[in-house]
Amino acid sequence: MKKIFAFIIFNLFLVSQNNTWAQDNKEHEDRWEKYRSEKVAFLTNKLDLTPHEAEIFWPVYNELDKARSEVQRDRRGLERQVRDATEQLSNKEATKLTREYASNLEKEAALNTKYNEKFLEILPPQKVLLLYKAEGEFRMYMFRKFREHRDQNDN
Repeated sequence: MKKIFAFIIFNLFLVSQNNTWAQDNKEHEDRWEKYRSEKVAFLTNKLDLTPHEAEIFWPVYNELDKARSEVQRDRRGLERQVRDATEQLSNKEATKLTREYASNLEKEAALNTKYNEKFLEILPPQKVLLLYKAEGEFRMYMFRKFREHRDQNDN
């Protein structure tokens, strides 16, 4: 009887943890979707895309955004490995890690080069430059917004 009771309690614990994780994941997804929507609106406004340009531009930009996110996620993992690396790594292990890190940076650079050419096929060069400028401005806008939100919560 005690085993059954312990089993039931354990399963209730797992279900409650799963529900908490699912809720946290949903909140994360909601925030991420809000971020993406805000970014699209911000870039659309800054680039002043025609309907035709927007129709062609956004699917390509979304491809880049997805690919870039994957490369950056991999780099964050490598950065954690670098941060957590100790002097006890062998030369072989350290060399492997440095090469993986450098390779990741090359992948991101290759993506940017590839999609720059795609954007130049879709948009005038001035709008491609505006895109890069607007992406930087959006990052700074989000940093300011985050700081303001954090400062309001600290008070």
